Amino acid sequence: MALDVKSVWAGALTDTSVRVVADTAPPTNGSLLVADNEAMTGAATFGPVTATGEGILAFTVTGLNADTRYWYVVDAGGLNVSYKGTFRTHPGPVGERLSYIFGAAGDAGLTGAGDASNITTAVSNNPVFTTMAAQSRAEEWVWFSHLGDLHYRNIAVNTPSLFRAAYDDNFNYNLGFNPAARQGTFLRNQAITYVWDDHDFGANNSNRTSASNPATNLVYRECVPHYPLSAPTTGIYQSWQVGRVLYIASDVRSFRDPNSDPQGPAKTMLGTAQKAWMENLLSTSDAEALVWQSPSRWLASDSGTGDTWNSFVHERAEMIQMFGDTGWLDRMIQLTADQHNLSICSGPGNPNGGFPIFMFAGMDSDYGSLDALYDLGASAGRRQYGTVRVADSGHTIALTGTGYIDGALWQAHTAYVDVGSPVIALNYNGGHISPPFEPTPDDEGVTNDVTASRQDGGEARFVKAEGLLNINDPADDPDGVGVYDGGGVTINVADDEQLADQAAWRVHLGTVDEERYPLVHIDLAANPDLADEMTTLGLGDRMTVANPPEWLPPDTIQLIAEGGVETIGLYDWDVELNASPGSPWTVATAAEAEDSTAGPDKPNRGDTSGSHLVSAVTDTDTALTVHTPPDGIFRRVPWIISSGLSAAPNLYPTHFPFDLRLGGEVVRATACQPSGWDSFTRSTSNGWGTANSGQAWTAAGGSAGDFFTQGSEAGHTLGSVNVSRWSTIPAPGPDLDFRADFATFSTAVGNSQYVHLTARWLDVNNSYLARLAFTASQQVQLTLQKRVAGAQTDLTTVTLPGTHGAFAFWTVRFQLEGTALRAKAWPRALAEPGRWHVTATDSALTAAGAVGMRSILDNANTNPLPVTVAIDNFEITTPQKVTVQREINTVDKPHAADTPIALAQPSPLAL
Repeated sequence: MALDVKSVWAGALTDTSVRVVADTAPPTNGSLLVADNEAMTGAATFGPVTATGEGILAFTVTGLNADTRYWYVVDAGGLNVSYKGTFRTHPGPVGERLSYIFGAAGDAGLTGAGDASNITTAVSNNPVFTTMAAQSRAEEWVWFSHLGDLHYRNIAVNTPSLFRAAYDDNFNYNLGFNPAARQGTFLRNQAITYVWDDHDFGANNSNRTSASNPATNLVYRECVPHYPLSAPTTGIYQSWQVGRVLYIASDVRSFRDPNSDPQGPAKTMLGTAQKAWMENLLSTSDAEALVWQSPSRWLASDSGTGDTWNSFVHERAEMIQMFGDTGWLDRMIQLTADQHNLSICSGPGNPNGGFPIFMFAGMDSDYGSLDALYDLGASAGRRQYGTVRVADSGHTIALTGTGYIDGALWQAHTAYVDVGSPVIALNYNGGHISPPFEPTPDDEGVTNDVTASRQDGGEARFVKAEGLLNINDPADDPDGVGVYDGGGVTINVADDEQLADQAAWRVHLGTVDEERYPLVHIDLAANPDLADEMTTLGLGDRMTVANPPEWLPPDTIQLIAEGGVETIGLYDWDVELNASPGSPWTVATAAEAEDSTAGPDKPNRGDTSGSHLVSAVTDTDTALTVHTPPDGIFRRVPWIISSGLSAAPNLYPTHFPFDLRLGGEVVRATACQPSGWDSFTRSTSNGWGTANSGQAWTAAGGSAGDFFTQGSEAGHTLGSVNVSRWSTIPAPGPDLDFRADFATFSTAVGNSQYVHLTARWLDVNNSYLARLAFTASQQVQLTLQKRVAGAQTDLTTVTLPGTHGAFAFWTVRFQLEGTALRAKAWPRALAEPGRWHVTATDSALTAAGAVGMRSILDNANTNPLPVTVAIDNFEITTPQKVTVQREINTVDKPHAADTPIALAQPSPLAL
């Protein structure tokens, strides 16, 4: 066996070709063998080729079959099978509908935080490369996009030999010939695309002025199997297309002005030539979706002098304009790395262009700081990487980015590109539809129980257990719909984890609460303007019917064409279609980039479930009290609010308005706030005044001077033991979920200090309480209590983790739903626990009464008096007060208490 080959990798992949580059030492001429089997039986030979003076062999392999795995090995005086590699060709030619998956990540070789034991001289041999290699083969990654910082050598001199050595050391982990090196094994076992960032281009935050610029550009062209480069000597920007998706990898270093240069229109990261090439490509491409790889971070929180696009604000605006002018802003995602963490930003969360951003890093690098601008989450650490799955269904291209931590799923997000399919817009009043046009309330197609299985794999069952199709509780099924078993379906999916979604989607299609239209009659002889559109209509395409007859609901009817008959006569031209409801196929879509809100009636919002009116409303009321009940152990998300506590996680004032439906009427929610909330940012004495939500606080117990607010919080002054201070406001209903923060200005002495949330408060002798006890040993105990006719009963108690300290706030949350009582408490500085600490069932108190806070010192407490209790951030999470506009769909009518209310245009997630 020859030992001349010390590295080999493949790139510039297409459906029929690939480029392979090998490094030999000493320089040795050689050939490349390529076969469709690992044993290399019947291999085709390419070459021989003459090695460069630096030992590089470059092979262009053609005549390959699409969607086929190949193995390759260099013959340089013998077959060096220790450096055998493999790749899989693109699944089909450019322009076709193709679905596939590829890997992506950056950053490996930086020591510091975390386990850096697999790094030597700034190159990595981390086990993550073995993990990725196994996942690549299991999922059939078509290629791996390296997003920069292949190593952290920080070479800042014009010495090509240093860059050549860095590539070889990366493949062999500094051992000259080391075919077992994990990173080298990974890099040669699928095709690679690669563009650099700062540390593999030059020094940290390097730019065009780096002395390394000529050397690194020269060596990249020698050693990396890249797609064609437009720039002959400087610049490695390149593009490729797979199916209907265009990929652009940008060079963010060769032309970059120093970050510290003053902001201005002339300041550039990409350079004039690269931008002109990019604009021409974007203007002329016939692709439908775009994946832009930019190693420098597009979205960052730095002040504008850091190593991100924030230092190039004029050019970033220019790029947004370019993407917009060429029609790509709503059809693209960005891949980036650099910050050494996994981070995902949704399209609406990206203020600079509105496209989703996936940061996949770091494979083996020091932990980077987390950036809250990535609204879907961030994770710092080593052994992190991602994949992008492209699913082209014809009318939609789904781009799903998934982050992994050492092989374990972290988080995923899907961007949908609407490629377009025929939508026939019909107008009943305009004469487009001939009678009869009658819906039928039959149960054809109803399915609420589906089991999906995989051949030789597992299975998953999904049953819809809500509303009129509730098969788990016959008492909640007054119409007797019962079980509609959809049977089993065998599906060819990648793994068993997808089966639950497949079953749920089929139940979603089978449980739409709408009627079917067995006959939609279009007279094309009378409507010749519809002829061109109707000839493009295929089975499964969508139709809409506006202005339906008066005996039907006034909303536009959405239909899917299931089948039909076309009749052409001497004087007649008729199309008769059988149609099913189209609304189940209206799935979540992101807001347009230029929209400041998600829009009132678009399918781009997550719905809550089970919400209903607390009290009846007339046909003119514009204030609704809406309750979103809990679903047991874990929290159910309430509606977003337009005003409330500044730290409320559901505070999104710019996301209003949106449309809701109740009892056949569509209303437009223009505002929403907690039914009770108070930040106490006022100063009062002898009482708490009026809450931010408008209710006046009522005090009970002690004296008036014991109640005050001081500009940032409220207070109770406890000047005596065993005397309660109560602060309450009217409750919106008996069922509610609320919280507040409590602290005392001293630790307990002798015996406990007590703070409470109280609900269904009728008077000082009748209420439910969630009591927090700060004990004399600084323990913290949480108790559910009831007071009935002055008799106090502890229902359940638990000692919480942590200790009490003076001035240290604890948050208490109390939830009541029917006879169920739940509470939890935690230090305010920490995250809310996932589960309830105490639960109980009790039916003694059922009236809404009031809601609020109580404080008291145990009879045996010996603290110096007075003891001050601070109270802050009071919020009733649900019920909520929703302000609405009426008659959005021309319907206005009264609604009874308990009427269900939900989004008018919900957004189920597509597969």
